[in-house]
Amino acid sequence: MHEVAPSRLVPTDPRAYRRLRRRARAWTAVVVAVVATTVAEIALRVGSYDPQTQASAASTFFHAALVLACLVPVLWFQWRRSFRARPQRLSVHDGDGAWIGVPELDEPPRPHLTLGADGPAQHRW
Repeated sequence: MHEVAPSRLVPTDPRAYRRLRRRARAWTAVVVAVVATTVAEIALRVGSYDPQTQASAASTFFHAALVLACLVPVLWFQWRRSFRARPQRLSVHDGDGAWIGVPELDEPPRPHLTLGADGPAQHRW
């Protein structure tokens, strides 16, 4: 089982999570629509018989790259925020430490290190 950061175990609102996930999906649809429209536009311009229209395909590609460079960080932010708002499901068998957000409290105590020679870690220098 992988470790979950204690900050991730904070109770969250499922409605807020669904709203953020819906918003991230909408932004993803916008980015996909922009990419599909741009690819279709570039394909039409490259397939044209007019040399001036074919040359304008490079300009369209450049402008689309600029727009995508602006949209990708927005998309990344939307999905990260949605992921962080995802509710955590704890097992009924988890200990009290996991329920309060500190799973280390459920681990058995380790032996203490002592400064004397009687401790578990005896070093003979």
